[in-house]
Amino acid sequence: ARAANPRPTPPPAPSAGGGRVRPVVLAAVFVTGAVTLALEVVASRALTPYVGGSLFVWTAILSVTLLALAGGYHLGSRWSARFDPRRLFVRLPAVTALVLCAVAVLYPIVLPGIAYADALAGAFVGSALVLGPVLVLTSAMGPLGIALFHTSGGDGGAGEVFAVSTVGSVIGALVASFTLLPYMPPAATMVLLAGVLAAVSAGALVLGRDRLTLAGLLPVAAVALAGAGASLAAPPQTVDLGLYEARHVATERGAHGTVVVVDVAREGYPGTVRLYLEENQMQSARSIDGQGDRPGEPLFYVAVAEAVLQAHLPDAARVLMLGLAGGTLATDLAAAGHGVTAVDINPRAPEVAEKWFGFDPAAVTVRIEDGRRHLAHCGAGPGEHRPYDAIVFDTFSGLSVPDHLVTAEAFAAARSCLVPGGLLVANTIVPPLDARPTRRLMAAIATGMEADLAVYQSDDARRRNRIMVARKDGPPPGAIDLEAYPSSLFVRRARRLDPAIVTRDALADTAPLTDRRNDFALATARMARDLSHFPIPASWY
Repeated sequence: ARAANPRPTPPPAPSAGGGRVRPVVLAAVFVTGAVTLALEVVASRALTPYVGGSLFVWTAILSVTLLALAGGYHLGSRWSARFDPRRLFVRLPAVTALVLCAVAVLYPIVLPGIAYADALAGAFVGSALVLGPVLVLTSAMGPLGIALFHTSGGDGGAGEVFAVSTVGSVIGALVASFTLLPYMPPAATMVLLAGVLAAVSAGALVLGRDRLTLAGLLPVAAVALAGAGASLAAPPQTVDLGLYEARHVATERGAHGTVVVVDVAREGYPGTVRLYLEENQMQSARSIDGQGDRPGEPLFYVAVAEAVLQAHLPDAARVLMLGLAGGTLATDLAAAGHGVTAVDINPRAPEVAEKWFGFDPAAVTVRIEDGRRHLAHCGAGPGEHRPYDAIVFDTFSGLSVPDHLVTAEAFAAARSCLVPGGLLVANTIVPPLDARPTRRLMAAIATGMEADLAVYQSDDARRRNRIMVARKDGPPPGAIDLEAYPSSLFVRRARRLDPAIVTRDALADTAPLTDRRNDFALATARMARDLSHFPIPASWY
């Protein structure tokens, strides 16, 4: 008899007509559905400081999400047949809250060591760490909820459960994107979502009192929430980064990303350098504490771009900057008497630049707009739409460049916005010139501009900044002299820099990046981080 019935039959679930079962189940799956997609959005922001935010990162997030959902649906189905679905339905959100608290504390510790070695592997491992366990547990709530309906005929309530969960997911994505992440760091958002899940377990107790949840899981979840919150509440203000000591100045959040302002000092060198960090990458820098402003300092690409432009621009030239960041280059060019228009998609960029980097919005015309869109309507007409003498592409989000701004079509649009003899200057972070992604990018510039290229690069192999310059209807510029060549953030010396000239003929065998064929983000995903990377604490984000 024992062999014939090895497993006890679970207690029957409450009837669907039991009054409170249906609304409680639907409310719980609505909230867990919201948490599921909210966490997916949070994961994208949590991963960007380590692996960027490009196409391959979202591929990793979506792949892990769908696999986790499939696993959760399968487990939920099996659990509902083997155990009492009421108890599991009550307990599971609290268990998930505990897991999510652990994730919020552990991912900043575990992820950097993986991601800094290989960004592509870091994207998948990081997605699995942040999303995998939590989404398996939240997605198991759907099958358990269906089992609780205990209806006969039709689909057993499956359609209603998954419809409500899906609507919850949409609400969760909107809340995370527009209400939480613009104002809270990812780890703190995870703790908040964990609190929401714990509340779901508390609310689900109306289905039946469960001692383990009431006396065990919920008190432990409360302790975990308090502990995780406390660990995030007091981040260190100063950290030792090897050669440098970094001090946190400010964190500026917004829908388009998070900017961390950091002051760095180096023992034995005077003064302090203020950095504009996005995704742990230096976008701008200014010397403070009495060093004074030096043209083009202290970043290599700013020094080279400014030297090229100042050597070849006419007086009172019109310059278009795609990408503002801290406004260092735009400020220097405006101070030299040029008319500068800066285009940035982030509406908070001018405010951050003015507040922390001395940017003067009265001296520079700022347009909050996508760079490609701006190029589409410039170059013809009076006033602002007149052609430019130079266009600077500095369109980074951390280490990533928007795909639509590295194609032949984008550079052709730039060419139409330039006067004859006008310069296109592109700041790029790419492998050596013979690497496939670099050649495809150079081919895109050469094709779009219908010109040869001058590529300025440092002798330091660890630096990946390569400044690519093309002239409309003319030869590329030549050697430049820098009075204060930035060897590092604190060391400068005079230097003559000869560019590598890359002709269109030399690129004839290379397919350019285009709007239809663009593998630039994936091809550069494994590129090692350069010296501009600062592994600041995740809590500063």
